[in-house]
Amino acid sequence: MRDIKIRDLYAGKPDAKDEINFEGWENFIKTFVVADHFNLDLLTKGNHCFITGFKGTGKTALLFYLDDKLKNEDESTCSSFILFKEDFADAKRAELQALSNRVLSSVSVEQGALTEATEFEYVWRWIILKQLVNDNEIYGRNLFVDDEHWHRFEKIVGQIKAPRNKRKILLANKIKFAIPYKDPTTMAEYSPEVEVDFQHPSSQQYQDFVDLVDAAENALANLTRTDIPYYIFVDELEAYYGDEQVFLRDLYMIRDLIFTVKRFNTTFARTNMSQIKIICSVRSEILTAIQRFIVTKEINKVTSGFSVPLNWNYTNNNSYAHPIIQILLKRIAVCSGADTVDSLQIYRQWFPEQIHGMEAANYILNNSWCKPRDMVRLIMVAQNSLHNNMSVFSQIVFDSTSKAYSEDSLQEIKEELRALYTTEEINDIITCFTGYRTSFSIRDLQKRIDQYFSGTILKTKFRQVIEDLYRLGFLGNLLPASQTYHWQHKGDSSVIFSEEWRLCVHYALHGALSIGLRTDRAIRRDAQIGDTAKATVYDVLNQFALVEFNLFGMVYKGSIHISEFGKNGYGYIPRLSDIVHDDDQFDVVLYEYDEKYSNWKLKLQPEKNTL
Repeated sequence: MRDIKIRDLYAGKPDAKDEINFEGWENFIKTFVVADHFNLDLLTKGNHCFITGFKGTGKTALLFYLDDKLKNEDESTCSSFILFKEDFADAKRAELQALSNRVLSSVSVEQGALTEATEFEYVWRWIILKQLVNDNEIYGRNLFVDDEHWHRFEKIVGQIKAPRNKRKILLANKIKFAIPYKDPTTMAEYSPEVEVDFQHPSSQQYQDFVDLVDAAENALANLTRTDIPYYIFVDELEAYYGDEQVFLRDLYMIRDLIFTVKRFNTTFARTNMSQIKIICSVRSEILTAIQRFIVTKEINKVTSGFSVPLNWNYTNNNSYAHPIIQILLKRIAVCSGADTVDSLQIYRQWFPEQIHGMEAANYILNNSWCKPRDMVRLIMVAQNSLHNNMSVFSQIVFDSTSKAYSEDSLQEIKEELRALYTTEEINDIITCFTGYRTSFSIRDLQKRIDQYFSGTILKTKFRQVIEDLYRLGFLGNLLPASQTYHWQHKGDSSVIFSEEWRLCVHYALHGALSIGLRTDRAIRRDAQIGDTAKATVYDVLNQFALVEFNLFGMVYKGSIHISEFGKNGYGYIPRLSDIVHDDDQFDVVLYEYDEKYSNWKLKLQPEKNTL
């Protein structure tokens, strides 16, 4: 094993295509990790065809890995990629195709085009039909039996004029297609070109286009597949809330692409075409945006029944064995030159037993969203730090990189929010939490919004914003009494709105938002239900212990009922003064405020007050 430094490690790139393009295919495959619970067979052998997940969970990487896996299992396998709105330069496309040995196609939209259209299913059907013809040509006409049925299918599809570059489709408002016509007098055949405007679906030209696509699909059903496995992978389904018309157009396009993928896979299955499938990756936030902003066409029925969620909320007893940590360890192993990867040995060599009092792997996981991209970000910020010449990820390395890691993480969340909010709305949301507190009640946050952000989306759509921030991992829930946390990326799907539970900001974002324990102590607030405190007894009555406690620099009065002591192991208590005395201290939870007596009713914390 070679002696290497942090600066020598293989970091990869945040985007899988860039990693393959700039770092090479071999290292990408060597460092790829598939979580044990992720069932690849559902995609390769079953009827599932969608990979869903948040940004950074590895959807694109999984598509490339699936392609490689299928080709290793059967060397005759053929495949192609369709990248929506990924406008490669021809040189970059050729380079990436050469490095990954993949056929890449891109579909983009001419600037300002199709902004009034809301239906794109027939456009996508035409694009997929063209893809089948083009791929068959590239692969030596070996994907389908070359008979009269194929010739008829190819002829129909060819009537719609394709761009000169068959692998780079630029959609405009209008396209041309030819309608064959035979003169009844001379019996001569003509193919006059007709222009169809996609933004006018009620026109005769559009109906002719629809009829042509329908005819091609009917012809597709009569084709015979060869025994060569064939897959089409679809990626880069992005939409950003900038120009509203363009944003809505992209959502309509992505919605209809999802329906089109399902439609073709159904056709393949119904006509007994073997070993052919279209597999598509979809960002979770794009699905949320479709459900929020446009007519969905019941898209949930398509995605939920045929999708495999890509998540990493995985638990085990040995935290170094968590698949996210394995991604980090594999990247170290690639650079160390080890013949075999001994995860535990690498982990013990490169990480201390504890970081800030926490086992190292747990510390890393708690500072992440359990996404592969988090580990790429961790290595990259460490390589750009003043301590990149170290041979271990020591506590000083983590401390010196925490700010940069935090800022990069916040930028990633902002990118996710762009599918749901305008730039101005995102700025208002982030500003609201900047310099505030690490945890807070719903009531406190609403007071802050009323005071400083009353005219923003935080006020008008408070619950929606909080639910979005929870789903993206910006916010979590905290129950102060037991220090219990809930996070979406750890399997807790919904945010909790209650007085007992707090909202809390993800620890990894504290640096970027200028918050932490020091700011928490500096910002005063009133005591609230769910707070915990150390209470001191100043008087004992027959049924109550009267106490005082300090919170946020203020002294409060409260009472603990005799029944609380009975619940906590004291048994039958004839007189409370037999067991409770002045100056005794108890760990308590605030659960109700008595307005009449200006007094807090308190519960004992069982885990801290048992006999």
